[in-house]
Amino acid sequence: MDATRSMDVSEGVWTPSAPLPTRTGLCKLAARCLTAWRAEYLIPRVRIVYNPRLTTTLGRACLTDLRVELNPRLLGEHPAELIPTLGHELAHLVVYERHGKSARPHGVEFRLLLRRLDLPDNARHHLPVTHLRRKRTRYIYLHRCSVCGQSFLARSVRRNCYCVACGPDMEWDVFRAPNSAAGRALLDRLRHSAGKHT
Repeated sequence: MDATRSMDVSEGVWTPSAPLPTRTGLCKLAARCLTAWRAEYLIPRVRIVYNPRLTTTLGRACLTDLRVELNPRLLGEHPAELIPTLGHELAHLVVYERHGKSARPHGVEFRLLLRRLDLPDNARHHLPVTHLRRKRTRYIYLHRCSVCGQSFLARSVRRNCYCVACGPDMEWDVFRAPNSAAGRALLDRLRHSAGKHT
């Protein structure tokens, strides 16, 4: 996206060649958007924050809290997206304040606000984000009876079961390893080593 499309909003406050603006700078940019939409009454109520927990989304609007959260890492990599993203999320807040839940999230009212600032009204970005996705580690759990050494593997900790041989008063020793060939091999060695000692 060409950063010059929204220079009227950011002029004199921030440019994409500068570091991301501070909270004060974000508030000034938001005030310009809200003033252009005749929604000045929202200026003292709207909060804008960077949320480092956001991974692949550029930003989000928390409607009932009147809060905009922005992704500092993705916007740091693509600073030209800051103004369109901020405008997009602020437009959601304005539409919600004016029309409540009766307006569609990316409906006519929303698109009119963005066009007033010459911002795109697309709902999704097409930036590369695969490097930002968190890889989730899955685990496997070895449950071993602390009395007799009987054991089994499960994908989660089983709290509501007991060893048939030892009864409901027994306790499980639980060992966790990544659900991979190496992790299963480790738990298998633990399982067999316990059998030799009992």
